[in-house]
This record gives sequence, structure tokens and C-alpha cells, in this order.
Amino acid sequence: MSILDELKITKKQLVMLAVFLLAAFVGILNQTLLSPALPSIMIYMNVDASTAQWLTTAFTLVNAIMVPITAFLIDRFSTKGLFEFSTLIFFAGTVIAAISQSFIVLLAGRILQAVGAGILMPMVQVVMLTTISRQHRGMVMGIFGLIIGFAPIIGPTAAGIIVDKLNWHALFVIVAPLMLICSVIGYFTLENVNERKDISLDKLSVVLSTLGFGGLLYGFSDIGSAGLNAVAFIVIAVGFISLFFFFTRQLKLEQPMLKVDILKNKTFLMGTIITMIVQAALMVGTVITPIYVQTIRGYSATVSGMLLLPGALVTAVFSIIAGKIFDQRGPRGLAICGYALLVIGSAGFTVLNDQTSLAYLCSMFAIRSLGIALVNMPLNTWSLNALDNSIIAHGTALNNTFRQVAGSLGTAILVTVMSIATSCQAASMAEMEAMTFGINTSYMCSTVLTIIGLVLTIVYVKKPKNEVK
Repeated sequence: MSILDELKITKKQLVMLAVFLLAAFVGILNQTLLSPALPSIMIYMNVDASTAQWLTTAFTLVNAIMVPITAFLIDRFSTKGLFEFSTLIFFAGTVIAAISQSFIVLLAGRILQAVGAGILMPMVQVVMLTTISRQHRGMVMGIFGLIIGFAPIIGPTAAGIIVDKLNWHALFVIVAPLMLICSVIGYFTLENVNERKDISLDKLSVVLSTLGFGGLLYGFSDIGSAGLNAVAFIVIAVGFISLFFFFTRQLKLEQPMLKVDILKNKTFLMGTIITMIVQAALMVGTVITPIYVQTIRGYSATVSGMLLLPGALVTAVFSIIAGKIFDQRGPRGLAICGYALLVIGSAGFTVLNDQTSLAYLCSMFAIRSLGIALVNMPLNTWSLNALDNSIIAHGTALNNTFRQVAGSLGTAILVTVMSIATSCQAASMAEMEAMTFGINTSYMCSTVLTIIGLVLTIVYVKKPKNEVK
């Protein structure tokens, strides 16, 4: 049986899905591609680290601000038109960044990239979920899980090699034609999968959403990078207040920008909460582990990146396997096994010292990666399957936005825990020993989060009797 017969789609729909997945890969790859190049950009542009960091901070913020708006855009405009807009504006931003000679121009290019990526990512999920029948969504979402798991890990490793051999401009020169190819192929192959609605955008909702989600992301990110400070707390407070009024307004509007009332669906709500916990707990792996490997153990950034590759391969392979199992047996067994592995992998990082082998680190990270593959996409698919196709765009927008906020919150909490634990031991331990203690303590918190997620999974993740057919 061919894949077309198995998924019950046409050849044209298969090509369309392939184009969307390629564009998603390029978009996600781009998010982490710039990190290894920041030192070179700082020298080239003559800016300090805090200024250069805005190239990643601004991208994350604009991306997160765009995601809630995509639910309206997907309802209002055609699939093909929105795809062309998002890919072309991403391409334009990439070209501007590639030829930039000043920091402000480079930043403008990154912001345009973020606008395109912010629209593209939720739209990819909507197209996949709308095109594929519910009984076959697991495998396709597994492929999507492969992309969002593999691209962020391979990005920094590939970028480090490219920057060393060429220069940071080359990163954008390579990405630009890839997205242009997606746009050209999409123009000739895409078909609309949504029913366009004659609705208008509530401007106040956009303002409140921007202040709310943007404020939380910026505030938590600032705490994660600069520590506890008054400005971050003020921004977070503004974010929470704005979100309160945003949610209240959406419930009153006849045509809301984002249908937040879908959170009343228990399956969708619990699936979103449990995947948020995964996102919060796992940020410690990408943020704190490199600190241990490079600062405490003295290994290079390349070695640090290579340690993550086996985990990326595990995610790639098992995301697809998990998707097929999900289609056959549902999410419960997968999610429980996945969370158990996350607990084991996280606990394994709580006993680091100055003699911990690279093989041990690599193994624990691979176990965590396997857990991610068994939890993330199966639970994401399970929660979205509980929604009617007409509101899936709003479900993906809420799910993606909440996960981004959870990631920033998780980073803020875990980095703060590490800093406080390190400071408490600074007087009685050597500097590196105290820092190792702080890292172990941070992983203990991550382990607690995964245990909470495991308990919630055991209690709530079941095949819903009222799943939408």
C-alpha cells in the first residue's frame, strides 16, 4: 500500500504537505541558526553582547506576537495567499539580513523573518490537521515533530561550522534560496484547505494580545538572562493584566480574534497544559547543559553541539514511530512511557560533577529526547483532535503561544534556581563546584516538573469518548 492510499490523500495534497514541511524546517532552523554567529556579529557590527542578543530576543518576541493573530489570518485569507505572503516576507527579511552592514538593518531583517515564521508555523499544523483524517494524523504530526525536534539542534552545529569556514553572512545566503524555493513550488502546487470568512480584525484585541503575550515572553526571558529585576516584574505584571482583559474581551466579541473559549474543552486544555510542562522542564537542557559542558568542563561549543546530535537523531526516528503508534493505539501508553523517560533522563542530570563522562551526558540527553518524541506530538495531536476542523486554527494558535510562554517561564525559573543555588554555596565551595551544584539543583526542579507532568498524564490522558469525528 502506498503512502497516498494509507493517508487517503491525493498526490497534489502530498506535494502540498511536503512544501509546508520544508518551509517549516527552514523556519525553525533559522530560529537557532544565529546563536553561534553572535560573537562574530558583535565584532563586525561593533556592538556589545546585550545589544547583539536582541537579534534572538526580537525574533522570539515578534514571532510570539504573530502566532495568536494567525488564527484570524487563516480564517480571513486563502491558504495559498497566506503561505506566499509568509514565505516571501521571510525571504525578504533574510536577503536584508544577508546584505546588512549595520546592526539596525540586520535587526530589521530578523524582525521580517519573525513575521513570516510566526504566520507559517501555526499554518503548517492547520494544513496538516485539516488535510489528513483524524485516524492518520499521528504519523504526519510525527513527521512535524521530527522537524521541530531536529532543526533546532542541528542548526547551531551547522552554523558553527559555516561561520568558522565562511562568515555569518553565509548563514542568511544559504537560508534565503531555500525559502524562495518553497514559495515558488507553493505558488504552483498549493490549494486552499480552509473556508474563507468575511470577518474583521479587532484592533484592541491585537494591542492587548501583543502587550500580554509579548510582555510575558520579554519579562521571563529578561529574568532568564539578567536575573531577577524590577523592570522584568513590571513587564510581566503588565502582561498578565493585558491578558486578563484580552481573554475577557474575546469571550464577549461576536467574532473574536482568538476563540479562547475552546479552553473549556477538557481534552484540549489538559493536552496543552501537559505539553507546556514539557516545554518548561526541557528548556534546561538547551540553556544550562552548554554552560556545564563549556564553562565547567572546558569543552568547545562544537563538542557541546555534537553532544546533542544523538538525541536529535533519536527524536527524528521515534517521532515518526510514535505517530504511527498513536494512530493505532492512542496517546496514553506513549505519553506515560515518554514522561517516565523524561523523569529518568532529568534525574540523571542531577548528579553531575567534574568527572562526568561525555558518554553519560550524551546518553541522558538521548533518553530525554526519546521522551520528548513520545510525549510532544502525540499529546499535541490528541488535544487538537478534540476540536472541530473549523476551530483548529485557533487551537494551534493557543497551543503554540502557551508553549512559547511556558518555555520562557521554564528558562527563567530554572536559570534563577541555578543562580540562587550557586550563590548559596559560593562561600563554602570552589567556584566551579558551586556552579555544578547550582546546575544539579536546576535539574532537580526540572525532574519535579516532569513528575508532575507524568501524574497529570496518568490521570487525564485517555482516549476521549466525545472525540470529534
